[in-house]
Amino acid sequence: MFPAIWSNRHAVALIVVIATLLTLPVLMSVVGLPPRDRVYSGIRVETGTGPLDEEQIFEDKGPVDILFVGSSLVVRGVDMDYIRQQLSATLGRPARVARLSLKWQGLDMQYMLMRDFLEHRKARLVIMDMPTLALIGDSPHIQAYRWMRWGEFPRSTAGLSFRSRTAIYGAEVLGAPRQLVNYLRPNRRIEDRNLVAKLGSQSEYGNVGYYGGPFVAEPRTPPAIPVDSIYSHGQDDPNFDFAGLPLGPYHRYWAHQIGELAKEYDVPFAMIHVPEDTEKGMTRVPERMYWPAVVGLPSAPILAIPSATLFRDVPASEINNYYYDQHFNDNGKELFTRAITPALLDLYRKEVHGATLQ
Repeated sequence: MFPAIWSNRHAVALIVVIATLLTLPVLMSVVGLPPRDRVYSGIRVETGTGPLDEEQIFEDKGPVDILFVGSSLVVRGVDMDYIRQQLSATLGRPARVARLSLKWQGLDMQYMLMRDFLEHRKARLVIMDMPTLALIGDSPHIQAYRWMRWGEFPRSTAGLSFRSRTAIYGAEVLGAPRQLVNYLRPNRRIEDRNLVAKLGSQSEYGNVGYYGGPFVAEPRTPPAIPVDSIYSHGQDDPNFDFAGLPLGPYHRYWAHQIGELAKEYDVPFAMIHVPEDTEKGMTRVPERMYWPAVVGLPSAPILAIPSATLFRDVPASEINNYYYDQHFNDNGKELFTRAITPALLDLYRKEVHGATLQ
């Protein structure tokens, strides 16, 4: 058998290669990082509309009326076109509604999306979904290696534990070669805007039944729900249960950073809860924590509808027809969006214009 190390020169070369790879995030920062927008074009289109997000953040100009930031729950749960249409009718002008999201939950990811946008454009209102029990563990986002880069978040990581900072650096080591290659040889697949929009919006799941079952078209007209009942009214609100499994220190830290970001850019901030399949029959909205306290914005509203209220006109045996897994299919997406949009319009008028919806 050949020895693992043939000579002293071979050993030195191996050490240099390993050291270079381990220090590549720092070396790239010293030499000069590729433009920030290239991070987004390197994100797989199957997990988000990275190239379109790149346009929204770095190329498009002017403020947006509402910016949604979150995970795939927002992608499959909130119909942006419908909200844009309804807000336009309310404002008497074309409304601008944007969404930034990636698959899988993680407040580090959501902080990154929100920060990049606000550094380049203005949002009149930011609405974010917060983690559910689907967020397991307390470590960097599963795709963090694609967008975390040394030197871009020095202030934000300073308060993290040594273990968390080590995990972040590990993600940067893993991602640095990929980001360098993506800069030198861009992925031409992202130039197909239709493909990016289709895969990133997960539209292929729109007409899919529950866990691969047959798709059954269902009524999408929501029940009449008082707007005021959609808002949370403090930690003891009877429509909410804020006593779920708390987040770990890593994601609590990023939640706080999100609140600080909202303060820094003086942007109204609210949260939205998209019901999952496991909430069937629940009369209260399950939340892991009382989010206004966690993000450090005591007056930040939460908009949500208990599953039992949303589906009160639907037989229990048919509720699964509104989901394809824990996410909504088109049945659920349209039903939920139409149910919660009056509260979203009311929120916009309150936060941006200081008046209730007439």
